[in-house]
Amino acid sequence: MLNIKNLFKRVTFLFLPIFLFAGTLTAQSGSVKYVYTIDYPMGGKAAYLDWVKSIISALQKPDELISLASYDNYFNETPERVVEFEFANNLDAAKYFDNPEIGNVVEQVVDHGITRGVFVLHKRGDYNPGENKRGNIKYVFTLDYGVGNRTAYLEMVKTVVKTLQIPKEVKRITSYDNYFNSSPNRVIEFEFASMEDAVKYFEMPQIKDIVETSVNMSINHKMNVLRLRGDYNKN
Repeated sequence: MLNIKNLFKRVTFLFLPIFLFAGTLTAQSGSVKYVYTIDYPMGGKAAYLDWVKSIISALQKPDELISLASYDNYFNETPERVVEFEFANNLDAAKYFDNPEIGNVVEQVVDHGITRGVFVLHKRGDYNPGENKRGNIKYVFTLDYGVGNRTAYLEMVKTVVKTLQIPKEVKRITSYDNYFNSSPNRVIEFEFASMEDAVKYFEMPQIKDIVETSVNMSINHKMNVLRLRGDYNKN
């Protein structure tokens, strides 16, 4: 039976040569984000967070890394923790994760927590950048376009961008494509200063209508609500 630690290493580092090779063929604009989803060990959250303090310097040091942030699931559901690494391009991402010091930290993750998945995302230009500062609350929607429906879905998005961005409650909206075209195909993040603002925003009739349209035009919808942690300061 394949050891879970070896499996995680294999999955994570299998991405790197593919990712690097793709970058040599097609230059990518915008940012690339690696998203790690993790559960804390049963009764071991405090110990996990103490360990995190010991790796902060190593993770934040490389110049290739633009931003690093961690979140807890607002409702303590799986995944309980989300860690996001952001880069200017895929070559920087590959160089970062190929760094032996970073590789050593990644290997240790499975010894301290329960890794649920690693996703590689490429930022789209559907929405204006919004505020540079991260929101304390983030709603993350994931979906698949459905067979042959990607173009129609993205055309629909163009018609709702303004409506989604107008309310003052939402600080930033960002959309991503899955770099490897696997599921989920698309990720949309809505950031807010508080949960009160988030609830108010999604209760607006015009926002509800757009969410319903999105659900009707796509498949495999999921949503996570995240709370920003203060583990890292490279934001």
